[in-house]
Amino acid sequence: MDLNALKVVTNDTMKALRKYDIVTPQLFKEIFFDKAKAHNITIDPEELDHKTAELTLEKVYAIEEQTVENSHLLQRNIDMASTAIDKQDKALLEEVQAQMEELSRRITMLESQLYMDELTKAYNRKWLFEKFLVDERFTQNGTLVFLDIDKFKEINDTYGHVTGDKVLEMITQLTQQIEASETVRYGGDEFILISRTQDKHALEHQMYLLSHTLDHKRFKFQGHTFQVHISYGVIDFQKGEAFANVIEKVDKKMYTHKKSKDYVVP
Repeated sequence: MDLNALKVVTNDTMKALRKYDIVTPQLFKEIFFDKAKAHNITIDPEELDHKTAELTLEKVYAIEEQTVENSHLLQRNIDMASTAIDKQDKALLEEVQAQMEELSRRITMLESQLYMDELTKAYNRKWLFEKFLVDERFTQNGTLVFLDIDKFKEINDTYGHVTGDKVLEMITQLTQQIEASETVRYGGDEFILISRTQDKHALEHQMYLLSHTLDHKRFKFQGHTFQVHISYGVIDFQKGEAFANVIEKVDKKMYTHKKSKDYVVP
């Protein structure tokens, strides 16, 4: 089973499962295959065994339990703060402050589990869908960059997946340096940069500089050198616009950029 395909389908599956109070491994598998079919992704049923579903659900339930515990802790702190204020109890207020700092740390860790891509530490699709979309439509205006690494499969096949992973991490680090934008690993070697404040021309200029830097950089692997190139498209989106339409348009822009290169891209 292709790992990137698995991640895409899993994200959509977890989103669909939110409306259920009780989720069984069988329900998970049924929705998983429905989502795979919607993406035209073929999954071998034997590869998604009962244990895989159970392990995925264990992670979901662990996050859910932690969320409930954090909610209870928050309510206790509110009650303690109210009491401390009424009694002007400085020691109790200090205790509340310490507990709120611990709660903040827990929430940060929980958000990292929910919204971060484990390999690159970029945001994942779940973050994008929950922070910018409602019913698959944008909740605000903004600008979106769709980025893809040229010949990435060739890099993986030639230098190995460990090197490929390092390239993904490097691209994430570079894009995260672009001001007023957030980096999302959309899937495989595809990334999205999204901004509420940067306009199209500003992001196009910054992406040009990033691409230009990569085009003149050499990477070394066991005595061999290779290059990393990217293709990208940039587009403005409007509040209420369908995410699928925006992705379709920006993907065409990215592909046009890819075909304009003076080297052959398969």
